Amino acid sequence: MSRPLAAGRRLGAACLALAAIAGACGGVEELEPTPLVNAGEPAPTSRLARIHVVVQPPDTFTGDEPALEVSAVFAQYRGFDEAAARARLDLRPLPQARLRPGQCTASELLLAADEAAPKDSPSARELVLLDAGNIAVRLGEATIDVPLTLLPDLVPTVSGVSYSHVSDFLPAGAWPTAEPTPTELAIRVDGEGDDLPGFTLQPPVPEPVLLAGELEAEGRSLRLDWRPEGRGEPVALRLVSLIGGEPVGEEVTCLADDDGSFRADVDELRALGLALDVGRSLRVSATRAARVTFDVGEFTGAEALVELRTYLVLGT
Repeated sequence: MSRPLAAGRRLGAACLALAAIAGACGGVEELEPTPLVNAGEPAPTSRLARIHVVVQPPDTFTGDEPALEVSAVFAQYRGFDEAAARARLDLRPLPQARLRPGQCTASELLLAADEAAPKDSPSARELVLLDAGNIAVRLGEATIDVPLTLLPDLVPTVSGVSYSHVSDFLPAGAWPTAEPTPTELAIRVDGEGDDLPGFTLQPPVPEPVLLAGELEAEGRSLRLDWRPEGRGEPVALRLVSLIGGEPVGEEVTCLADDDGSFRADVDELRALGLALDVGRSLRVSATRAARVTFDVGEFTGAEALVELRTYLVLGT
């Protein structure tokens, strides 16, 4: 099948890309571009790529967030620095790269950290998301084809395609019974030409965090415990209060050493916006992440991220 025909058949999924790119494009005029070499020459072209897999184990599924998310972006850009390009594409660093163990912050501040005022005309900037051919993820004994979506022609400086798969359930065989993690994770990218040839990755799969916890000292202290202890990369914790199952107040993100326990002062969490009061529940998500970098074609330092996310709801 020719590429034009394949792209035409995919056009029906274009509306999905609008939601995915809207948050990244909403601040198009507030991102920091890289200064031009001089007034008569375009900025040089740079490249970045990320494949991101997020899995929620079936025995901790809450229904509040997808059980499986897969996204992939292969982009070339000019007129932006890398941080601005990543912010435009919603490829921001994980909390593990932004916070130090023991530190907490309002989650929205992590999202706003890359925004800055522009210094030149949008005509000097360009960001193109490349077609990488078919992408498939093998998780355990299940294979997931990741759909390609054409970006709506809403922003002159952004064009191309993106890849995204979101599901509220894991496919049969993805997480074999009695296994601590899927038996296999493999990502196959067919590629498209010499700049981006086909390749296969087998990134590691982190072990899920099995959470327990309680509010101590008459609600003045939050204690979280988990097993197994990883003692590797820190664990990212997201905290949000619930009323009737619906979020209230601000979400707070904390980073904890992966040593099996975490303590936080509730008053300090409230000062960050967490609405933890009588009659409200607290939902905690814990994420272990694995990151590998790879080179393919013209792309150097591309990254594959795998996150295992588990949940706990505490009554107050």
